[in-house]
Amino acid sequence: MVSVQNLGIPSLRAAIPQGFVGSNPTPRTTIGWLKSMVASLVKERAIACIQAVAVGDAMGKMTEGYLPEEVLQNYGEYLQSFHQPIQPKSKLTWGYAEVTDDTTFTLLIAESIIEKRVVARQHIIQRILKKKIKGWPGWDDFSEAVQLGEAKIEDFARSRNRNGAPMRVSPIGIINRPENLEKIIQDVDLACSMTHGTMSALSAACAMAGAISAAVEGWEKEQVFQHAVKAARQGEYLGNNDARPPADRMLFGMDFVKSYKGSQLAKDLSGVLNPGFLAYEAVPYALSLAYGIPNAKQVILGPVNQGGDADSVASMAGSVAAALYPDTLPQEWVKEVEKTNNLNLSKIGARLVKLRA
Repeated sequence: MVSVQNLGIPSLRAAIPQGFVGSNPTPRTTIGWLKSMVASLVKERAIACIQAVAVGDAMGKMTEGYLPEEVLQNYGEYLQSFHQPIQPKSKLTWGYAEVTDDTTFTLLIAESIIEKRVVARQHIIQRILKKKIKGWPGWDDFSEAVQLGEAKIEDFARSRNRNGAPMRVSPIGIINRPENLEKIIQDVDLACSMTHGTMSALSAACAMAGAISAAVEGWEKEQVFQHAVKAARQGEYLGNNDARPPADRMLFGMDFVKSYKGSQLAKDLSGVLNPGFLAYEAVPYALSLAYGIPNAKQVILGPVNQGGDADSVASMAGSVAAALYPDTLPQEWVKEVEKTNNLNLSKIGARLVKLRA
């Protein structure tokens, strides 16, 4: 990691554009410029991250629940852009570039954080109950549990181990610097444990928040994913122990990627890590894919064309890849998603990053 604090004055001067504040800037003006530059880059990565959550979600909805061969059968090609979703197994109708409950939960948490300036569990619960969430089959049962009290909320969440927890935590990664890992873990617990009470789901959510925090900070990918593993390990103390820790699978996935020599990583990775609906499986796949492909567009398209829990996996993998490589997220995709869903993702990302501490 490189920070303003550990750069020497010669390095600082070398980084300044020609003509900036005269020909011989002082250390104070040099450091001021670099701090401004770092803040601008952090903001850019945070915005790309939150944009990729929605883009990956909307694109992945086209193939959620598919087998890879069914993508080709239904669309006539492997997908490279948005199409009208063909979802014969879904009870709901989904529109072109429409986001699902993955983005709804993410933005619900983001907006709560922006309003309260902290992760406020009860406020998040109130926002969940405000309006029925399209695509989330648990809303009615959760609403009933909340009315009956905290013990029923715990009963509701006790065995839930799917991707609903890790897919929603990008705002937590954005507002927390990576060195504040204990607070990241606490915030994940506050934001997720009312609906997901298993160790596997909460540990996976910690991994995602830790990865995003480090990627937004500008850490190199190796450090980002080691930080994700560390966060996952600490998150193993949360929730009900269902004996499915994701950290070892994350390490296995990264080892697989490091030795991989092929050209179809998303496909071949799915042979050893399932991009399915369980958090302890999907998060290692998503993080390993983002580790192996330095391009947010290709990282999103990988899970889309593998099916499974494609919307959650493309959203999670894409959010990390976009934070690492913000210039590789297609802005035409962002515009389509924002227009279809009446969103201003740049504004949300910018407001979150102001709270980063």
